[in-house]
Amino acid sequence: MRKDNDLLAICARAAFLLLTAALCFASLAPADWLPRLFYSYHLEHFAAFYLVTLAMIFARYRARIRRLVGDVVVLASVLEGLRLFIPSHQFSVFEDWVADLGGVLAALAPVAAADFRRSFESRRPSAEA
Repeated sequence: MRKDNDLLAICARAAFLLLTAALCFASLAPADWLPRLFYSYHLEHFAAFYLVTLAMIFARYRARIRRLVGDVVVLASVLEGLRLFIPSHQFSVFEDWVADLGGVLAALAPVAAADFRRSFESRRPSAEA
């Protein structure tokens, strides 16, 4: 068992904070300050929230999946809500929010599937394996 002050746990928390800070900057900065990484602007939103959600899964290893979903959805909603007040970003806020949530769900789907499967594991050893 790892401890909370294990180097990997500390690195996971640091990576989550750095990715979240970079996401906030990228979401609120003027568009000409940022390089285009993908052909689709919505794919950039999807990938950014996919990475932040993965980092959150590793950084908050004791949190339940519902809590993780709620926290990252609040983050996406707040950032997209703030973008409503930036004139150059107003044109596709809802579509960007949907892409954000797609990245969140894509990152959390394997974790949810593993939790679901684990909930059906038998208490005693079985002949089937």
